[in-house]
Amino acid sequence: MTTQQAATTGRSGYATGRATKQSIVARAAEAFAQKGFYGASLRGIAREAGIDHSTLLHHFGNKTALLLAVIEWHDAQHAPPSMPSEFTADDLVDGFVHVAERNREAPGLVQLLSTLSAEAGTPGHPARPVLQERHQVLVSIIGGMIRTQRSRGVLDDAGASPDERAALFISTWEGLQVYDALHPGAVDVPGMVGEMLRREFGVG
Repeated sequence: MTTQQAATTGRSGYATGRATKQSIVARAAEAFAQKGFYGASLRGIAREAGIDHSTLLHHFGNKTALLLAVIEWHDAQHAPPSMPSEFTADDLVDGFVHVAERNREAPGLVQLLSTLSAEAGTPGHPARPVLQERHQVLVSIIGGMIRTQRSRGVLDDAGASPDERAALFISTWEGLQVYDALHPGAVDVPGMVGEMLRREFGVG
């Protein structure tokens, strides 16, 4: 085999392996959304992906590693458009409305995160640290903007702390998504996300 042939074979093998991993993650996302982490089986996920159980283990090693890959994939699907290093309250509102719109277009992914979040309320769940960190990042971003707006005199510096207000917003948003899953189209989640954030930030 020539060097060029080896390189071509290597690229082909890499592409095939990447496609296999993506297929496994997509099937796992469906299984975790429908059955939860504990209810879904690796053998069932492998079967749905059209591969052997041993092939799944080769790519991910164990169920926890696969779960973390699914959460990473979920976040990549819903990443907001790139934000400038310096952004305004309006920029932040637009970014989160965009995420809410993407979520509405992928109800299966929202169901996945809702299922995992409910399960991860139990200490020891493998998704708990990752989901806690996701919330902490959101609280930091949203709470930080509320804090900035209060320091500018745009908002009254009274009542719940900025981080508590951020936690309330996040909890409300997640609850709205669950409600929308049960009653499709009954509420305009992106519109309500924008309305709530504009109120939290004191912008029109």
